[in-house]
Amino acid sequence: MTVTSTSSMFAAVARHFENPRTAETVQLTAVADNMTPVRLTPAQARGALYAPGHDPALVAPIWDQVVRAAAAEHGPSDPWRLLLIWLALPRLTGTAFRVCRRLRADRADVEAEMVLALLEGLRSEEQPSAASVDALLKTARSRAWRLARAGAREFADDTLERLSDGRTLPYHEPQNTEQVRPLQVEVTRHEGTDGLGAQLRFTVSPESVGRQVLTALAETAERKGAVCRTREMGHGRRVTADSRRRGRGRR
Repeated sequence: MTVTSTSSMFAAVARHFENPRTAETVQLTAVADNMTPVRLTPAQARGALYAPGHDPALVAPIWDQVVRAAAAEHGPSDPWRLLLIWLALPRLTGTAFRVCRRLRADRADVEAEMVLALLEGLRSEEQPSAASVDALLKTARSRAWRLARAGAREFADDTLERLSDGRTLPYHEPQNTEQVRPLQVEVTRHEGTDGLGAQLRFTVSPESVGRQVLTALAETAERKGAVCRTREMGHGRRVTADSRRRGRGRR
């Protein structure tokens, strides 16, 4: 399991209900069929939903009261929406973990998207009830996957900037701009490297990066399991990094 970040929304909600004073401000009254009304604290309500040996007859009444009360709230200090999120966490945490592990998404962003989807779905329900819970949670999980997949399509790489900032480049006389040609850098990740294996391409001007920076980039690629080579292509230089596996296949 991953360590929960201090910016985690799930963790913030959990800390809120760990406070003993919370039990004094929020009380549920669950009324099952042909049963005496049962008053529950938030912790008791969560235990009635998820604890081993819980009473299935209390599940629907608990969700029904929480969902209806949360939908009727309008002020920021009302506690029922927080209670809805807290009771839903056991059914959302596993999805958040899988999304972050598979798509390398930010945990705080994923959790915030799930909570937002849950509250937006609650607001769109005309007659919220216990029967709405499954659909609300399904929507929240789907939104988390969509957010992570959208972020995985494009990502920024600051390798060149970090290499340039970390090295002191010598002063060079200004060159004739007609003789300066852009560089195209292509990096193919090693097949055995963890994480995304997408091919990376950069087009940089010689004014922004010098020979020492490109040399450092080649050294970095060597340490990560890639073989770098330079060749002339058309009107510009092309620096490529091919995997050792590909190189062995050509020999």
